[in-house]
Amino acid sequence: MRTEIDQLVRELPEAGIARATRLGLVLNPGLETEAWRGLVTHVARLVRTSAGARQTLTAWLGDVLAYGETGGRGLITECAAATGTNPGTLRNAKMVCLRIPVSCRHDALSWSHHCEVGIAFADPKVIERWLTVAESDGLSAMALRRRIRSHVASRHEQRGASPADASVTAFQLMREMRACDRILDRHRVVWREWSPGAAQFALEEFRAVADFLDTMRARALEPSAPRPSDFEAN
Repeated sequence: MRTEIDQLVRELPEAGIARATRLGLVLNPGLETEAWRGLVTHVARLVRTSAGARQTLTAWLGDVLAYGETGGRGLITECAAATGTNPGTLRNAKMVCLRIPVSCRHDALSWSHHCEVGIAFADPKVIERWLTVAESDGLSAMALRRRIRSHVASRHEQRGASPADASVTAFQLMREMRACDRILDRHRVVWREWSPGAAQFALEEFRAVADFLDTMRARALEPSAPRPSDFEAN
């Protein structure tokens, strides 16, 4: 893996990049818009053409997208189409990179660990505390996710849901739904061939999913319907 990442680093342009690590990119300050967009295109090409190091490449793309957060409207959609990456994955990567600068990322942890913490929390002190816990306790990314969920649930029970907690829940729900979406997309050929009986069984088993989709379709037609940006970092 180290050799693979070293090769990717060598493929990065020297201009515009101050430092490249396994967990992210530090860009030079004051990049012109054209130079910044060139970096986005270059990293997107690496994502599209490289077979491995997906976590590192996702972190890199998150950092270049986060660098130009005020001038990249629609760029996430473009990058997702160009790289074959789920737009939600890129939105999450950008948010995590905005919340956790490269200098604050823990070398002993994976990009997945940082995503679990950066998606759940916005306060830098809270983020650092959870990253330290993950490292000191040797938690896997999945174990860290379970502990964060338990922590959030406990806070709900103690004092009721605050707006911040509701935001965390929304992000977690969207993340889980995107994971389901990716699985369904990969197995589209299989479920399109299910019998009427299997289809009826699926509808009964996943009634909450059907209710969710029906509710979202109706809500999307309302004048005050939430936009996709409502699920991005504030």
